[in-house]
Order: sequence, then structure tokens, then C-alpha cells
Amino acid sequence: MLRHAVGRVATSSVLSASAKRSAVVVHTISTAEQQANSNPSRMAWMGMAMAASAAAMGSALCDAPPLSPIDRVQSPTENPSVPLDRVLNRQLQTPVAGVQSYSAASYKANNPIEDRFVVHAKDGVVYAAVLDGHGGWQVSQYAHDHLIKNAQAELNKLHAKSTANVQAALQQAFLRTDLDIREIVRPAFNMGFHQVNRVGACSQLAYLKDDMLVVANAGDCRAVLGSVESDSLVAIPMSNDHNAKLPVEMARLSQAHPNEPNIVVCKHPESCYVKGGLQPTRALGDFAFKDASLNGPADPTLRAGGRHIADPYTPPYVLALPETLSHVVTGADKFLILGSDGVWDFLTNQEAVDIVQACVARGEADEASRAIVEAVLTKAALVEKLTLGQLLDLAPGRKRRSVHDDTTVVVLVFA
Repeated sequence: MLRHAVGRVATSSVLSASAKRSAVVVHTISTAEQQANSNPSRMAWMGMAMAASAAAMGSALCDAPPLSPIDRVQSPTENPSVPLDRVLNRQLQTPVAGVQSYSAASYKANNPIEDRFVVHAKDGVVYAAVLDGHGGWQVSQYAHDHLIKNAQAELNKLHAKSTANVQAALQQAFLRTDLDIREIVRPAFNMGFHQVNRVGACSQLAYLKDDMLVVANAGDCRAVLGSVESDSLVAIPMSNDHNAKLPVEMARLSQAHPNEPNIVVCKHPESCYVKGGLQPTRALGDFAFKDASLNGPADPTLRAGGRHIADPYTPPYVLALPETLSHVVTGADKFLILGSDGVWDFLTNQEAVDIVQACVARGEADEASRAIVEAVLTKAALVEKLTLGQLLDLAPGRKRRSVHDDTTVVVLVFA
């Protein structure tokens, strides 16, 4: 996701736990992997930051983590028209929290891709997350590795898992994850690797248990429920976008920061930025917008690729606290779609629902995520007056990103 008003700077591996790549993308996580991911070395983070500083000067020391083996072996070959970067398909032998199957797919615009997805179905609970990075892939990768575990830890503290308690626990998991990231990047920032203050991720997490669905959302990923109403399958929003272009977000920021006329700067109605620098108004990371001690130096020669927000400056502006929406799942509900904003740049909620329903009706529910990605790319090609083949031939990075964003979708199909 390209979310900044200025060009993206090569950023560090400070937030990467790439040496401990978890199998959380499938529906089990081993105890050994949980332990391996739980205590990252701060010295290792800073070493990665130093590598990133070289990357910012033109070195190739900051590559994104490789796809895990499970990602590679599941890449489908039946329909190679769109070479997906990551794909996951699962048919559960027994439904978990009402979920019979799920699929997920990612296609990159940025190089490397900044999106991540996670699906975890086990012990009567389903977690699904879409994580849309900006300024780099590191925050989305950290959330991929830790957000669900933090949610599990918060939920395990509950004596009664009422809907309100679950919503509060998921909110606390986001805040915990954001705090952990902050403390990981701080030593690197204090050593002069200021670029870590500009990396963030719009993050969305869905939780299902029994007939309870709760979606926690920070940013402009979107969740949509496909549900039968009056004999028609309709799209029911399960999240609200958090973007500076939206009047409700403009009003919230203006009320919280009344003496800052540049609280939202719009290039045009569809392109507005918090303090002139960031489109999402909620996200993990983005610490220049949250913490004065992580605002970059005013002197650009000392900034090392980091972000500086000039006075008037009264953070926090961007929130890690997610908005939560809940729903009681019934037989009328057929599936849940989670997508990064790369999906919704080109598809309406109803169009996405119709695509999934067509796959389900053909007995091809496992192709639903791929079908949405292909529909996005087909529309993007039409807008640019390209064939799909010409679009696919665009090199990842600036050329491809000028046409579409990283695109990631997860589809949970109910039994």
C-alpha cells in the first residue's frame, strides 16, 4: 500500500521476524513456532535496521521475507493467468465456528509486496486477518506473526466471553501489538535509523466462535458479509473505512486538534492526508503520527529517510485502537470477505459478494479469493486501457503500483 504523500523510502527489516516465519497462515500453529516467535532479539532488530540503512542508499540488503514453504506448494496451476504471490485454500473436515472452508490470495503491486494475510481455524475458533502495509512490509509482517497470538492471550483472560468483552479484548490485542512494535523500533530510531517511524499497516481481524462474529478494524481494509435477504444475496458491511478523505474522520481529527489548520490536507477529494502525510487515520505503526519521541529531526540532513511532522504538532493523530463491529451469524449468512483496500479501489461490496457467490454456486468456493483478485486486475486494466496480459507484464514496483495497489483477499465460507 502506498499511503504517503511523498515517495516511499527503502525501509528496514527492523520489524521482521523473518527468521522465525510462522505457520500461522494455515490452521494450526506449532508450540515450537509460538515459542520461536515470542522473544525477538532487540539487537537483531537493530542489526537489521543497520542493513536497511544501507538499503536506503542503494544496497539490496533489505529483501522481503521469502514465501513460506506452505505458500509455495499451494500455488495453483490450474489457472495460471494471474500468478498470485501467496495463496491458501482449505476445506475443513469438520466446520470450525461455522466455517466450512476458506481461501486467501495476494497479488503484488509493490516490490516487495506489503500485504499479509492470516487464517487460523482451531479449537472451535476462527481468526482471519488482512494486513495492508505502507512504507514497507515490516509492520504487516510483525502483525502477521503476533496479532492473533496477542488476541488469544487477551481472550484467555476473560471469564465470560460476551460480545462486549470479546470486542474489548480484540481492541487490547491491537494496542498490545502496536506497543510492542513501538518498543522494538525505538532503539533503532534512537541510533539514527529514523525511517522506522514511517512504516505502518492497516489491520483487520475477524473472530468467529459459535454464532459470534466480531471484526476489529484499524484502517481501510474492509470486511463484507454475504447474506440472504428477501431471496437475494446482499452485501452487509462489517467494518468502516478509516481514511482522511472521509468526513467523519476529518471531523474527529479536527475536534481532537482544533488549532491545527493542516490537520487534513487534500490534494483532491479522493486524496487526503493526515498532517499532509498519511491517508489512513487508524493503523499499526506510523509512530511519527503517534509519539513525539519518534518524530524525525527537523533538519532533513539528519532525518535518514524518516518522517518529520512540523509544528503545530500534538500527537497522537493516527490511532491503533480498532473499531469493532459484531454480528450474530445465522443460516442466512453465507460467507465473509476480508480485503485490503486494493480490492475496494475497484470493486463495490456487492460486486465482491456476487463474485464469491458465483464461485460457490459452481462448486468452486476454493477459487473465490482468486476470482476477486482477477476481477480487480481486469478492472484496473480496463481503466488504464490495457489488456489483462499487458497489465500482468508490468514490472512490480513503481510501474505496476501506478495502476493498482497490492491486492489481498480472504474468504470464509460458512457451512
